[in-house]
Formats: sequence, C-alpha cells, structure tokens
Amino acid sequence: MFDKITSIIEQRKRELELLDNLIKSRFVEMFGDSENNSKKWPVYKLSELCDIGSSKRIYQEEQTAEGVPFWRISDLVNMMDTGQAVSGLYISQEKYDELTERKQVPIEGDILVTSRGTLGRCYIITDTDKFYFQDGMISWLSKYKNGITPLYIKHLFMTSGLIRQIDGMQAGSTVAYLSIAMLKKLDIMLPDSKTQSQFEAFVKQVDKSKVVVQKALDEAQTLFDSLMQKYFG
Repeated sequence: MFDKITSIIEQRKRELELLDNLIKSRFVEMFGDSENNSKKWPVYKLSELCDIGSSKRIYQEEQTAEGVPFWRISDLVNMMDTGQAVSGLYISQEKYDELTERKQVPIEGDILVTSRGTLGRCYIITDTDKFYFQDGMISWLSKYKNGITPLYIKHLFMTSGLIRQIDGMQAGSTVAYLSIAMLKKLDIMLPDSKTQSQFEAFVKQVDKSKVVVQKALDEAQTLFDSLMQKYFG
C-alpha cells in the first residue's frame, strides 16, 4: 500500500515538473534564446522598463508580536516553493497603513526579486497578499513601462541568458548579491505586447492543470501521512 501511494506521489511531482518544463519550452518557442536574442527583439536596460527599489527599512523596535506579517528572504522563498510563508515576525497595522498611504507597499502585479543567496527569483504580488518585507535582501519592481508585463519578466529571469548576466556580476564577490544598481543594468529583450499576452494566456491554462495536479498530490501525501500515523504512531 505504501509503495503504491509513494508511486502516485512521485508521479504527481513528475507531472508538475513536466508542466513547468512545458512553460519553459513555450517561452523559448515564442521569444527565442535569451542568451543571444535569437529573435532580435529590441533590448533595454531593466531600469528603462520599470522602477527598481526596495522597502522602507523596518527597525527591530518597530516589529510587533502580531499584526501584518513581515517577510524575510527565507519567507519569500518559502512562499514561492510551498505557497506558504509563516515568518513569525510582524509590524503593526498602523505602521502598515502609514506605509500604504505613502505608496511604499507593493501592489498587485508588482514583483519582488530575491537579492541574496539564490538570486533573481521572482514573486508576483497578488490581490490577496498583505505583508511587508525586509529591505536590502529583496528588491521591488513596479510601474512597468514600454508594454512589458510582470509574467514575462518573471519567466525571463528563469532563462539562462538572465542567469548568466547575474552570475557575471558576481565576479570577485564572496557573497552572492544582486543589488538595485545591478538590476538596473540588466539587458532585457522586449517582445511586442501581443506576443506577451499570448504567452500569459498559455501560462494561465497550464496553471489550471497544475492546480488540479497539486490537489491530487496533496491528497496522496495526506493519505500517506495518515497511514504512517495509523501503523507506526
């Protein structure tokens, strides 16, 4: 019984991996190789396509025992990997409202980028997100220009071309770090808006399939854990 459930779990994980690879393949098919810009799209610096910054610094004395979650980089990575972030750190609702009023809180569609450790991973803010984040370790992209879309940026950052650019900026550095100044200098190929929209529609359809597979994976994992508890305590 355990072997069968384990096999199902592995199959579901493989399905998710294949769906992710499908998106990557579709990206290359539509936009070409990001290392040599094989489709000859116009190229801009990232600073020409969006605003690049970070959060307002939150000092330790401003953190609270409850309120609005305050994410560190590890919490952001957990959110991207598992869909959950339990930081255990907070700022007050009053502080969050103050930051919101000053337009210092990301809004739906903005992107947070990991800037320490594993570099260049992107999280697109959703309409249900409510949190603040650590400055310096996480960068913030907003106010997109020239027709660039957040979903395209996110997937471009996963390509070998962008990864190679980021790695090339680390020469002589003992700690992997992606500063705001480095982000601004990244060369970004810019496809037309129609092609970006077609890619976005494709990703949304694949994401629907991923939701179904993820639900089946969660159910199989729950069954496995339940049986482990039943038989072994």
